[in-house]
Amino acid sequence: MIKIDASSLIVSLKMGFIDVLNKLYEDLIITEAIYQEVIINGKSKGKEEAIIGEKLIKDKKITIHKVDEELMDLKLGLGETEVIHNSINVKCLCMMEDKKAKRIAESFNLDVRKIPISILEAYQNKIIDNLEYEDYLIKWIKYASPSYEEVYFVKKIKELL
Repeated sequence: MIKIDASSLIVSLKMGFIDVLNKLYEDLIITEAIYQEVIINGKSKGKEEAIIGEKLIKDKKITIHKVDEELMDLKLGLGETEVIHNSINVKCLCMMEDKKAKRIAESFNLDVRKIPISILEAYQNKIIDNLEYEDYLIKWIKYASPSYEEVYFVKKIKELL
């Protein structure tokens, strides 16, 4: 099980990476705030990833969790705050692309993934082959616009696998 924040969800939807995440983590979970931000607001703006995400929710490939508890003020957006709180309470992985949100989540001893780490895990676990790895890496670069250092780091890790 993994909780996914808005930016990770958007990039994963654009990449066509949701099926791989399902194979890696089985249960993909978003909070209501993430649903509102990515799906509802995205659909009103005509975003293709929102339409794809809505279908995946209907097909039960992504689940929405309600966050009932009172939230700490983490100086983050509502979606990221809900993901951190929900991940603490359910004791599961979370996926966040934002560096500040990732640092805060890790300060609560959460196991935080980023998309490139999941690409590497999928390759290492033979969920994707070398060609698929390269394809997802290119899509991640296209949609997430990572720094040169991040791309270099991911490529170096792959060489070690």
